Amino acid sequence: MSSAALEKSRTANMTVKLEGSERDRLKTLAAAKKRTPHYIMREAIQKYLDEEEAEQRFIAAGEASLKHYQKTGLHITLDELRTWAKDVKKHPNAPMPECHT
Repeated sequence: MSSAALEKSRTANMTVKLEGSERDRLKTLAAAKKRTPHYIMREAIQKYLDEEEAEQRFIAAGEASLKHYQKTGLHITLDELRTWAKDVKKHPNAPMPECHT
């Protein structure tokens, strides 16, 4: 099976209902960018998915950090973080402060 045939077999049609004004805006934007409305919609959906997945990873990392703190008590203070942030401006490779209890 060719790669084009494989790619086609992985796609599925979905319907999105748009208001008339949204459809008109989409057509106008697509024409301005010399793209099809289909391309613009796929691009918008991909960007949205990327942003939402990044947000979910950020939330999961925060939750994992909280659990680690609750388990170990290891942390740095806000003052230590501020001092480090100032140091990084002058010395980009400045090491982060050590976590402590």
